[in-house]
Amino acid sequence: MRVPAFTCFFPLLLGSAACVNTVKVVGGDTATGNDLDDDTADTNDSGDTGGADSDWHEFDGASLVILSPASGDFLPWSEDAEFKAEVHDADGNVMDFDDIGWTSDIDTAWGVTGTDVTDSTLDVGTHALTATAELPNGDRLAYTIGGVLVQSPYAGIYSGTLQVDLSYDTYAVACSGATTMTVDAYGETVTGDASCLLSLNGYDLDTAYVMEYENSDGTLSGTSGIDLGFYQYDIDTAGTLDTDGNMAASFTADLSGLGMTGTLDATRVTRDLSGS
Repeated sequence: MRVPAFTCFFPLLLGSAACVNTVKVVGGDTATGNDLDDDTADTNDSGDTGGADSDWHEFDGASLVILSPASGDFLPWSEDAEFKAEVHDADGNVMDFDDIGWTSDIDTAWGVTGTDVTDSTLDVGTHALTATAELPNGDRLAYTIGGVLVQSPYAGIYSGTLQVDLSYDTYAVACSGATTMTVDAYGETVTGDASCLLSLNGYDLDTAYVMEYENSDGTLSGTSGIDLGFYQYDIDTAGTLDTDGNMAASFTADLSGLGMTGTLDATRVTRDLSGS
């Protein structure tokens, strides 16, 4: 908000009067009620940095807006993303001003400069991004967006089933149980568990499984462990994972004549890892 202040001086001895009209930016954008400290939603704020040049009146009433990314956007980690912002004059026209700095509230080492920048170095996390412009007239403009999620396109929580088939001599049994899998924010490690109830010759056996895989560009490798309570038997496992959120893995083993085959299928239900 700009507040005109009139200061008049009346030197009595000289019998004359002099009056100075000054203008100072004393607060934020009162039209929107935005506050730069609020990093959870879009904000547009201004302040006075001092040293204003009276020859730069075309910047009076200017505003700053981020065009890309938007609040809540997902940006794949280590992939190019566009960071675009503009300074508008008081009439809403785009101004020729490109000295815009970008910062993150959680990745303090990150920063780029420009009105339209392509960058891939923002670290994983949920960011509030702020664009800032120091104008020639001394005004400081800032605009913040929140909830920008940066992580691997493979990352997230997956839900599905584990199918286990057992065969011994002429006997064959099978069970199916729910599984929950987690792919870490960098998309490198895959962990989870599952359980299913096997019925064999009148006996019910509640089996539990612990999965630990590594992901390399969509190829899974690792072990699926049968948790026997007192011992975990690990079976080599291979599978696939795609960026659309589909996971598949399988294993086979011969346990002293008891053949075992396991098949896991899961689908990503959320990218949110905050509760994992």
